[in-house]
Amino acid sequence: MKKFTLFFALACSLLLGGCATTFTSQVSVFHEWPGATQDKSYIFERAPVQENNPEHKLYEDLLRTRLQNLGFKEVAAGTAPVLKVELQYASTLREIQASPFWQPGIYDPYWGLHFSRGIYRRHYIYYPGYWGWPGYPRGWTDISVRSTYLHQLQIRITELNGNKKLADIKASTEQFNPEISLYIPYLMDSALKDFPGKNGSTSKVELTVKD
Repeated sequence: MKKFTLFFALACSLLLGGCATTFTSQVSVFHEWPGATQDKSYIFERAPVQENNPEHKLYEDLLRTRLQNLGFKEVAAGTAPVLKVELQYASTLREIQASPFWQPGIYDPYWGLHFSRGIYRRHYIYYPGYWGWPGYPRGWTDISVRSTYLHQLQIRITELNGNKKLADIKASTEQFNPEISLYIPYLMDSALKDFPGKNGSTSKVELTVKD
């Protein structure tokens, strides 16, 4: 028995020592990427609110490195590029009212289906009648509301001449933490994994994150 206890403790310590978490996101890919090798020179196109924005500049630097690894080359000012790259990101607070009997999922028509998880907060609401369930008592009802943050990233690549859209990739993840800056690098890696990816696909992408 003592040997078993010692072995179990050792196994647990090894598992904890090499602990790794998984970053999960939903990625949607739509593209008309040319099959043949082409000039991948580009510039960043920014919305007015993104100009001189330190946060956006940081995210552009992260994306610039990843695009360089894929063979893209940012051109200097005054040089005519072939492509323009746009970067968008946003966070949305999601609160779902849940009965004591079931937990709904989140469906976002733009970003797709994400299963709900988050922080529970207790609410007491008065219902004058029955609440959809036979025999459920009228009066004050104890329900729970779970809060979560949907962090979203979009990368769009367009031909500068003709304005033909070549790639439109969206990645999103649902997290407890409201700080999108923590997840931007992983959203980018998820979005550009196997670039350009399968056209018209929406898939779950998992990345291993070492603690």
